[in-house]
Amino acid sequence: MTRHRFTRWLPHPPEHLFAIVSDVAEYGRFVPLCEDARVWDVREEGPLKTFRAELRIAYPKLGLREYFISDVTADADRMSVTAISREGAVRELENRWLFRPRRNGTDIIFTLDFQMSSRMLQMVMDTAFDYASRKILDAFERRARELANT
Repeated sequence: MTRHRFTRWLPHPPEHLFAIVSDVAEYGRFVPLCEDARVWDVREEGPLKTFRAELRIAYPKLGLREYFISDVTADADRMSVTAISREGAVRELENRWLFRPRRNGTDIIFTLDFQMSSRMLQMVMDTAFDYASRKILDAFERRARELANT
């Protein structure tokens, strides 16, 4: 299984970033390569929100079009969002976002453990992950700025 972990500081409060990351249904509007996102089976109990989510990802340059179905837990008390998937394009995937206040902003701690169901997709993910993760975090940062200015 491949593991990636990194931390990035953004000049926004943790609650603002948590709200953006936990709003998976909106990913199709701003996350690179995400063609569509949908959410169902939403349950809210106090600060805990759980749901199922499907992301449809396309990478036309390589002719790839895949989907991921995840069980997502957004915990407002812990300022964390966790997604676990064993369906679609992944054999096993767990990603976690943690939001920690620091110096007039937030450290985002992002962890992703994954094994793809196909060798081709695993090679693409292993090769392009650093570049793709920077692009994705840049997209979340742009989204945070946009929403902060509205």
